[in-house]
Amino acid sequence: MKLVMVVTKITGNEENDQARALEYCRFAAHKGVLPISSYLNFHNIFMDELGSAVEHLLTLRLAKQVDEIWVFGNEKEEEKRSLIENACLEYGSRAKYFDAREIGEELLLCTMFSEKLIERLEELEEC
Repeated sequence: MKLVMVVTKITGNEENDQARALEYCRFAAHKGVLPISSYLNFHNIFMDELGSAVEHLLTLRLAKQVDEIWVFGNEKEEEKRSLIENACLEYGSRAKYFDAREIGEELLLCTMFSEKLIERLEELEEC
């Protein structure tokens, strides 16, 4: 099973940022990969003035360990191109971009069918 780092845009609205990170991790799990979000794992666990630097270093180390990096967003075409280019520069060919507007219906279905996810994960475990 592939280990995938889920990258989301941080807006500063922690409640929405967390909800989006959870939603994208659920989507990734439904795609048959093992998702890990640096936002969910590292954000705000280091509260001192160097906390964001530590968070960034841990994220860079995590990026080196995963099989793929999935970048999620909903940018306009120019912003999307820029985001993809930056992700590819930073993470190389392991980066994939997902537009939330294009996968919106699929994201909704992922929240509704957890039993299908369990079946799929059990099937993958048997392989």
